[in-house]
This record gives sequence, C-alpha cells and structure tokens, in this order.
Amino acid sequence: QLDIGYVYDEPGHAVMRKWLLLHDPEEISSGSKGYLKVSLFVLATGDEAPAEKKELDEENDDVESNLLLPAGLTLRWLTFILKIYRAEDIPQMDDAFAQTIKSIFGAESDKKNLVDPYVEVGFAGKKICTKIIEKNANPEWNQAVNLQIKFPSMCERIRLTIFDWDRMTRNDAIGTAFMFLSKIASSGGEVEDTEGSGSSANEAKTGDEEVGFLPAFGPCYVNVYGSPREFTGFADPYEDLNYGKGEGMSYRGRLLIELITKLDEAPENKLEEIPSDDVLVAQKYQRRRKYNLCAVFYSATMQQEVGDAIQFEVSIGNYGNKFDKTCRPLASTTQYSRAVFDGNYYYFLPWADSKPVITLTSFWEDISHRLDFVNILRNIIDRLENSLTMLKTAIQAKCNDLLVAEIWLKLVEQVIEDCSCFLPDLQGKPNVTLLDFQILNLRKKAMESIIQSANFLKMNAENPKETLVDIEDWLERLRSVAEEPQNSMPDVIIWMICDEKRVAYARIPAHEVLYSSASDKACGKYCGKTQTIFLKYVKDKSKGAKIPTQLHVRIWLGLAALESKFNSFAEGRFSVFAELYENQAQVGKWGTTGLVGRHKFSDVTGKIKLKKESFLPPKGWEWEGDWIVDPQTSMLTEADAGHTEFIDEVYENESRYPGTEWKLPEEPYADVNGEKSVAKEEIECPPGWKWISRWEYDVNRAVDEQGWEYGIKIPPDDCPKSWVSTEKMYHTQKRRRWVRRRKRESQQTALAKSKSESDSEGWEYASLIGWNFHLKQRRSDTFRRRRWRRQMAPSGHLGAAAIFKLEGALISDGGDGDKSPSTESMFGANTPMISCIFDRPSIYHLRCYIYQARGVVAMDKDSFSDPYAHVSFLHQSKSTEVL
Repeated sequence: QLDIGYVYDEPGHAVMRKWLLLHDPEEISSGSKGYLKVSLFVLATGDEAPAEKKELDEENDDVESNLLLPAGLTLRWLTFILKIYRAEDIPQMDDAFAQTIKSIFGAESDKKNLVDPYVEVGFAGKKICTKIIEKNANPEWNQAVNLQIKFPSMCERIRLTIFDWDRMTRNDAIGTAFMFLSKIASSGGEVEDTEGSGSSANEAKTGDEEVGFLPAFGPCYVNVYGSPREFTGFADPYEDLNYGKGEGMSYRGRLLIELITKLDEAPENKLEEIPSDDVLVAQKYQRRRKYNLCAVFYSATMQQEVGDAIQFEVSIGNYGNKFDKTCRPLASTTQYSRAVFDGNYYYFLPWADSKPVITLTSFWEDISHRLDFVNILRNIIDRLENSLTMLKTAIQAKCNDLLVAEIWLKLVEQVIEDCSCFLPDLQGKPNVTLLDFQILNLRKKAMESIIQSANFLKMNAENPKETLVDIEDWLERLRSVAEEPQNSMPDVIIWMICDEKRVAYARIPAHEVLYSSASDKACGKYCGKTQTIFLKYVKDKSKGAKIPTQLHVRIWLGLAALESKFNSFAEGRFSVFAELYENQAQVGKWGTTGLVGRHKFSDVTGKIKLKKESFLPPKGWEWEGDWIVDPQTSMLTEADAGHTEFIDEVYENESRYPGTEWKLPEEPYADVNGEKSVAKEEIECPPGWKWISRWEYDVNRAVDEQGWEYGIKIPPDDCPKSWVSTEKMYHTQKRRRWVRRRKRESQQTALAKSKSESDSEGWEYASLIGWNFHLKQRRSDTFRRRRWRRQMAPSGHLGAAAIFKLEGALISDGGDGDKSPSTESMFGANTPMISCIFDRPSIYHLRCYIYQARGVVAMDKDSFSDPYAHVSFLHQSKSTEVL
C-alpha cells in the first residue's frame, strides 16, 4: 500500500524505476513476499509523463539501495558473513592445446589442474568475488564475504558461482549453487533478537528458545551441478546450466562454506581473510567416511531411438565417472549391450537372466543425523499423501458416510501416531552445526502443532469433507520442514552412454537409497528396493515427449562399516569375471597382420592392450578356474532382432563423369551410408528365417520409373549428401534400393539351426572393426574377435557384500618387459564385470483394458485426431487399434 501523496511530493511528482517490497498488509511480521520494479507518477490533464532512462545492466541492479519501502514496515540492517573455505573436484576448463602438444612429445600432462577458480557471491544485486587461485582443482580461499543488507530481505536466495579465470577470453562459469533464505532461517522473533546469530557452530545451544531464527549455515559443503562437459575447445552448448539456469546434469565440484548473521553491525571491508583459528574449527567438519554403493539393473526398456551399443554408468560425485581420471577405477559401468525390437514399438536391452551390476566406493562426511530426519519425515509424508488420496477418492465416489468417516478417522489417528514418533537426538553426533539444532527445534514445534490440530479435529469435527483444508495444511507444513539445506552428499547420477557420449541421465537424491542403522523408517524410500526410473535427454527439446529409456534398478548405499547389512537386501547370485577380447583380421588368412590400430588382446573397444598373464585379482578375491571363451550374447544382436518380418536392403550404385555414360564402379553395392556391401545375390538368409519374396527395386520413394535416384559427389565426401529423382547432366552418381522380405520361422527350428551353425570356437564376425558383430561368418567379413573370461570368487565368507572389495584395477603395472601404458589410456579398461544371475525366472501375464479417452488434443489439419495407445510392461509392448 502506498499513499498517492508520497508520490506527489517526490521531485517531478514521480518515483522512477524503484523496487517495491511486496508483503501481506494483514501480517507484516510474516516477512517479504517478493519484489516488483515500478515507475509511478501523478499527472494533471495535459501533462506529459517523464522520460524513463533504462539501465544498461538491469540484472545487476542493487536492489537494497534502490528500494521503496511500504508504509508501516521497518527494516533493520544486518550483515551476512559468508565464509568460503575451500572447493574440491573442480573440473578442467582451460584450453589444453599446449598440454596436448606436450603430451605428444612425451611430457607429462596436468590437465586436471587447468583451472583458475574463484567464487562470485551474488545477493540483491550485489556481487563480491574471492581471490583467484591459479591452476588448482582443489583451491583454498579462506576468505569471508561481508554483505550488508536490510532485513527482512526481499531477495530469497544467495547465488554462489564458481568461475574459471581466463587471461585472454571471458571467464567461464564452472557451476552454480543457491542458498535459499527461507530454508536456513525462520520468521518469528528474529528481528528482536539483539544478540544476533554470530556464535559459531561449536557454541550452539539447545534451550527452548523462540522458533524464529536468523539465517545460519554450516560449516558444510554445498554441491555444485551444471553441464556434463569438462574441457572443450568449442562453445559448451549447455553453458546456461553452469549459471544455475535449469537442472544441472552433472556434478561439478563442491564448496565448503559457513554463513553467520549479525545485526546492526557495519563491516569494515567487503572481503576479509578468515582467522586461522576459524579455519582449524572448520576442518573437523571435513572428516570423511567410506560409503559403498551397489546398483543392479533389472531391465532397460521403452527405447525408441536405437544407435550404437549402450552402457550405463552410475556415479556419486566424481566416484564412478569413467571420463574422470582423479579417482581410482571402479566397476561403475555395465557391459555394452545392443537394443532388440520388442515386436511392436519399443526396443529393450536383452539382459535375460544375467543382470549387469555396478559397485563403487566413495568418501563423504557422515551426515546421517540429517538424512535420517529427512527419511523419517518423507515416510510420514508418503503415508499421509496415500491416506489423503484414499479419503478424497471415497468422497468423490460418494461412498456411504460410515465408510468415509472410518477412512478419515484412520487418517487422523495415523497422523497423530506418526508425528508422535521419536526424533533422534543430535547430542554426540559428528558435524553438527547451529542450523541443525534450529531445524530440529522447528520440526518438533511443527509436529507438536499438527498433533494438537489433529486431536482437536478428532474431538470436534463433524464433516470429513470440511477438514480436507486442514489435512492439506498439515501436509504442506511437513513438506516444508522435511527439506534439508545442509545436504553435503551429492546425488547419485545414472548416465546412458552411447558411442562414448553421454545421451541421457537421471539424478537420484542420495538419501532415497541410503541405509540407516537408526531404524527402518530412517532408511531411504528406495534403499535396496527396485524402483522405476525414466531417464531424461540432455537438454530435452521435446519436453518429455520421448523417453530415452525406462530403467528398473535396485540401489543400495551405505557406510562401509555397515556393508554386511547389504546381504539381507541382495537378490540372485553374484558372478564376477575378468574379461578381455582376442582380435584377428583377415588378410588372406585369419591372423594379427591386418589389425590396424588394434591389439591381439584388448578391452571391448579394441583400443587398449591387455594381457592374460598381467591380470591379478584384487585383495580378498581369488581365481576360480582358468580362462574360457564366452561370447557376449547381448552384443550379438542385429537389426532384425525382435522382428517377425524384416526387409533386407542393399543399394546398387553407378557413376560417371558429367555428360558421359553410366558405368559400374569398383564397389557396385553399398549400404544406405555408402559403406561397402556384398552383392544382393550373395546375401544369405540368416538361420531361423526364410525368404518370402524375391529381390525387387524399391519404387515407393522419390525415384524414377527404374528406381534410380541421382546426386553429386563433392570431395571429400564419399557419397552425395542429397538425392533427387530426376536425372541432370551434372549428376555424377546414381543408386537404387533393392529390397527382399523374409519371415522368422518357428522358434524351435530357428534355435536348432542357430546352434548347429554357430562358431564352435566362439568367434564373432564383422565386416568392419566396430560394434555390429554376428556369430556366423559371411563373405564380406574382414574382422573377428572372441571374448575370454576368468571367474573370481571371494576368499572369505563375506556373502554378497564381497563385491564391495572390487576396488581398483585387475592388472599389474609391470612384469612383461613392455612399456606400461599411460594411466590415461589404461584407466578403467580392466575393471571387473559383475552380473547378478537369476536361475528361476518368473513368468507374468498382463491384461490391460483400455476403455476410453477424453479431451484428446486435435493433431490433424481437419481438427481431428487418429488416436491409439501403447501399453508397455517390462520388455513387451502392445498397441491398440487406431480410431
């Protein structure tokens, strides 16, 4: 509310480009509700409005100094003392061209430290930066940023952005984190608190004080997320994520900070060095403990875009990131697999009864006392949400009053019971801060208030429908106190990797899969339980219209000291193997002569040299048997997998100089991409299939009557980039598509043929060195490989928890006289492969009845739609008819 006389008394009868603080006029003590920038002026008839001068940098406007206060609201000055101690795990950002040149000539590369970090703190238009520390991925600033503001503030969040300083170009944002004042402070009697919140965390007290408190935080780490890319010589297409615009897809490091608030105290300097005593106090909050994580992938389904072989990576922080070289290699990626068509619409990965497993170990601060609270409250919220949904459904279905009353009474009694549960004590817990005590007090007060309200309704309520507003208010209050601002444990991130590129991801809060020894309710919602996860594309432009894949995965995360508890959550039988591939090329006869850029024995990519003799099992494990040949069946799938009918295709090509006659080239047949292929007469029907047509050229395309299409080959391209159906004098290439249909035979016949015709020595064949392998040799094949595996078994009686001992590599660094490979080229190539074997599969039968759809959006030009629905269950899907 603003009096018009106030505006009239201003120079020019105008208030120009001022910030207004929005608040509730009926409850001024509730604090700010936002802010609005306005220009106000009082004009008489015929007067012209004054001209506005727009600021060049609107985003950096200092809100506090340009503030128009509403009448009746008093603000007090206070100082935010934000102590920035250090950062860790900052990724490489600088241009590494010079480092690349050095590595070519044998000099050591220091890529990970190619970063010159500093922190920019932004709040209410003010920006203050720390000093720059050059070439350090784990910098220590030990500086305090002093921000003097008016409180209650209209600004909700403090922005912390880590930048990489560049001498020649603009500084690059590494990642951004936000501190929300509403989560680290509480309205109440804080402005009257003349003592402030200047006490350190180690001076925290637990008396029955007023619920309201001034902003406080830490010392605690804040995780920073952003773009999935580290160094690139080109512009990062996901750079906005590093500025906090959108959900960060990848872990980018973490900051150790502390926030202290003092009233009526003007700082001498905006930036000060932190006293050494305070630095020593903060060190006790950095003590680490070892955590183990295991993820079993049950299925990967509902894939629509199928490309190269796929693998999944699980990481927490930098641990498990296969492209990061700072942590020891871990079994954090699944085996490569190729997708198979489900016979209807989607594709899936054919893991069958052997499910891929990943394990990794990591080191973080023990904040179980915080995450236990979160999981207990989330459990209460989930139970209340389910009960409320049941009550609303009963009311909407117009059930009889007796049944509705019974459901309502059960809900209220459940709320009273849940909110009466014992919250763990903070005394004696590690890493406890002042904010921990304040939030615990806030949670206890909220739960006591809900219990009083529930008891009152239980005694006095007459109509359950009229109490829905109160119940929803309980739910909202529980949600507000369930959030944990001091959560220093990074999210678990699952990446889908295709062709060594990150394609899609999912972020899982660590507390949801964390095991707790305190109680069952303190364990994460999905700890050791199978959950369904829909991955998201990197910068998804379709806004969720397409799903990269649906995962069914079981994750367990817990302290290494409690790893024996994992045994009770484990399913199936764990199998651990070391593996390598034997490679051969055909130059006259099969051998190693034609292996250009490949080794006789290598990893699955063929690029990293490995030897059987050099493999050594990790501590606590021993060999069980010798090396055996074991083909990787999940990689031996072709384009026709899952189809009952399939069309084989090959392109016939001819070429000429402009204006001359068409002639057959040296390689007359190719695939759609112009790669060499065998003649159509030499293409054989695979085992388990039979031809149902002859070879015919395809005229159902943009071609002429003979099926030809024409183009121009422009070097360095091997084939034209576009084709047309009309021949011109300047065309140099023409091609036509030959197709032939085949149909799958009965399953038993196909199985018998495949067994009799498969290679008894375990070789897999391919026409080129790549991912498209098949069992039976063809005339065009020039490369073959076979997988060797050796099983390992735990030497002790550790049960399923023994898989957490599989840290590091399975290979020794020397002993064969050869020059040992560089750490970078060798990294992660020799981690063990873990599978979970299910010997007795379950068979399910699903019936889904789809009755009708309403409000379908028109998708055609005639204002109608032709709708149909897909139903997907595990690796099967069906479609309704089109209406």
